[in-house]
Amino acid sequence: MNNLYDLVVIGSGPGGYISAIRASQLGLRTAIIEKYQELGGTCLNVGCIPSKSFLDSSKYFSLAKNNYSSHGIFFKELFFDFRKMIDRKNEIIKNINNGIKYLIKKNNIDLYQGIGSFKTKNILSITNRKLLKEKKEIQFQYCIISTGSKPLCLPHLNFDIENKIISSTEALNLKKIPKKLIIIGGGIIGLELGSIFNRLGSKITIIETMDKIISNMDDSLSQEMKKILEKSGIQIETSLSIISTFKKNNEEISILAKDHNGNNVNFIGNYCLLSIGRTPYTKNLGLENIKIEINQKGFILVNDHLQTSINNIYAIGDVIGGKMLAHKAEEEGLYVIEHIVGQKPNKLNYNLIPSIIYTYPEVASIGQSENEIKKDKIEYNIGIFPMKILGKARTSGSTDGFLKMISNKKTDEILGVHIIGDHASDMIMEASVAMEFRSSSEDIYRICHPHPTLSEAFKEAAQLNFENRTIHI
Repeated sequence: MNNLYDLVVIGSGPGGYISAIRASQLGLRTAIIEKYQELGGTCLNVGCIPSKSFLDSSKYFSLAKNNYSSHGIFFKELFFDFRKMIDRKNEIIKNINNGIKYLIKKNNIDLYQGIGSFKTKNILSITNRKLLKEKKEIQFQYCIISTGSKPLCLPHLNFDIENKIISSTEALNLKKIPKKLIIIGGGIIGLELGSIFNRLGSKITIIETMDKIISNMDDSLSQEMKKILEKSGIQIETSLSIISTFKKNNEEISILAKDHNGNNVNFIGNYCLLSIGRTPYTKNLGLENIKIEINQKGFILVNDHLQTSINNIYAIGDVIGGKMLAHKAEEEGLYVIEHIVGQKPNKLNYNLIPSIIYTYPEVASIGQSENEIKKDKIEYNIGIFPMKILGKARTSGSTDGFLKMISNKKTDEILGVHIIGDHASDMIMEASVAMEFRSSSEDIYRICHPHPTLSEAFKEAAQLNFENRTIHI
């Protein structure tokens, strides 16, 4: 094998393998270094895909238990087989893994399994994870660091499966449903995993240090989602600080917290899931050997072209911070490759990266929140249309939520769209396309929307924006 490459990508997650494929398509001799046995990174193996598999399985069970009777569908005996859900999840991961391997082979990309570490700015050393003495070196003209991130723990609270403190990785690999699950962190991961285990019978308590859940989204989404989750039986406690934890016995763990009044509050669970964010994975990369700059939180610093302080080495995805989303990493990877080969790619508009929470109903958001618009001192209009008014929502029984559209009062340009509702993850793309082309809310209103669909909420909210009225309210 010739060890001289035009491009080497470290990490085979969504950003990494897509970068490598695009590079090969554009004529670069390309290699990927992956330290794990399976390709696909966190997203495929212990993140997006397994969680969505469980979310779907648990959603169907919950609907059968609570909703199907209204459709005239009844069961003599309803139960779920968690082992079968696990097998389904594993089969999905396996199939996608095989698909990525096929694409790597099809595009003539060389795969090195091991830990990649910079020896110089043009040489990488690859260490076999099992045989640490076994090393090889490869040379490259360009390199992309796409090593992703790992779950963040608290200074006084480390992950320890034996002591019942787990990350999302362990939560997605539990062999049985815990009776009581405490979740520290009311962000996307906490809400999604809490929803899964709540539907399957766990008593869920979510502890959030901030005064609201999903604090990085529009306040209206936070308030509505809290109501919906509490209605489903999830206990949500905000404005709490964690003091200590201790293992009560082989089955339970105790979490001691303090509220905003200084009072101690105690919570008991079979496991404590820490979902307080993620930290960049740069361990063993040898960044110090070539003086690649990082910030105080460990994220790799890049310029507008995603180049590190060493200009032939780029970094993308979670490892550079910002929104830690697979689709952000993918777009950054495509940008880097086209920049390397001398094309003029469009720069990613970081304000227009959709964020989605796959609860039921789903949450989706793009653009600025109302608070952000207020801080920018922009005069604005708001159109909020409840899903329950839509005929499609009523026929499907998915009446929770709303669509909120915010536009510039002077220009009518859409500044933000925030949705809670069934299929919000798909609906948000109408907002994404519209905002990418700087559409006005009137533009959306003037487009014919099919009936009956959930997308009609866009038309109704848009009319509220520019005319302050709508047909159905």
